Amino acid sequence: MGRLRHERVRIPRQPDLLRSAMQVMRVHAGRKSVLEVEFAGEEGTGLGPTLEFYALVAAELQRTDLGMWLSDAAHSDTDSAPHHLVLPDEKPPGYYVTRAGGLFPSPLPQDSPVCDKVCKYFWFLGVFLAKVLQDGRLVDLPLSEPFLRIMCGEELSNECLEEIDPIRHRFLQSVLAAADEYDGIMRDGSLSEEERAQRVAGICVEGATFEQLALSMTHVAAHPDPRAALQPLCDGGDLLDVRPHNARAYAEAAARWAVRAGVRRQTNAFRRGFGAVFPPRRLRAFCAAELRLLLCGERGPVWTRDHLLQYTEPKLGYTRDSPGFLRLVDVLVEMSLRERKAFLQFATGCSSLPPGGLANLHPRLTVVRKVDAGDGSYPSVNTCVHYLKLPEYSCKEVLRERLLAATNERGFHLN
Repeated sequence: MGRLRHERVRIPRQPDLLRSAMQVMRVHAGRKSVLEVEFAGEEGTGLGPTLEFYALVAAELQRTDLGMWLSDAAHSDTDSAPHHLVLPDEKPPGYYVTRAGGLFPSPLPQDSPVCDKVCKYFWFLGVFLAKVLQDGRLVDLPLSEPFLRIMCGEELSNECLEEIDPIRHRFLQSVLAAADEYDGIMRDGSLSEEERAQRVAGICVEGATFEQLALSMTHVAAHPDPRAALQPLCDGGDLLDVRPHNARAYAEAAARWAVRAGVRRQTNAFRRGFGAVFPPRRLRAFCAAELRLLLCGERGPVWTRDHLLQYTEPKLGYTRDSPGFLRLVDVLVEMSLRERKAFLQFATGCSSLPPGGLANLHPRLTVVRKVDAGDGSYPSVNTCVHYLKLPEYSCKEVLRERLLAATNERGFHLN
């Protein structure tokens, strides 16, 4: 078999990287070629800028204002957000969707202009992830397990709501328990009509009666667009009160909407986009965990001192016993998750490690001594070959400060 040819495009980082990426993918979706990207006005070429392009686009797809994903307004899990790609405090809290369970499509009114707009993003996401697989790239995109199962061709059941939206699932379970209580009261032949009515009126959901809850047959969501925040679950649902007698129908319809009916157009758009590159049915050979590894690599990233000593190559001025190299190992071991992602992004162009971690990073991370450079200098890299040029710093504290400052540099100017 012949090798795929490479096609190179040049795009601007600003003002709208996502729009530029969508235009590129629209053109390249059907081409059996490896996409290479350069950034306008920068000198970097080859693998490094291409990997940064994929990383930056993956971050853009996590923006809250796109309205693509379920969002927990109060959630503050910043480890899963792509903050390693921006300067500290560059993006305000809530700029990215961060959910403990990962990204899952936000249920939307299926015939609304909001859904029309969001489906364009999901079509692009399908093309984007298919190109990731076709070109052998990795992206740090925290997709949820249920969405990965949809990608693998699985039809989700109402029970999957527990993974997708645990808070809503817990509430609906309380509604179902109230419905069970209602059924028990109605089957009890020993009760008079008055007693039965009193007991039904006293049925509670999480400490509140149905009258106090004032629920209607609608799905209420915290969506940035108010037009998508309220969706009737049946004809005239916004005018139909939920009471014990129809509580079960409400709970089942609400779960069905959140898991399947409210995301059907978005997932279909994703499949169409993916199919523009190669058939989605090929993903059925994988389980969700395997597909995550193929798309995103190792979650973490995780490494130990032994991993770094075994799978990192010191050369040209450094050996495994050099104080400067050992100081680097110490700094890398002590890094937080966000700092590790930022370092990988700086050194390799991708904030994830391939399946198997550092052992399967090719080429290996190589550390060489930067000549004629001291405490006032910064590390530089050649991301295409994972080549870190590190000055011989006087102490670990200076090394850490200079290295973290370098990882915050935007663009290919320390290459």
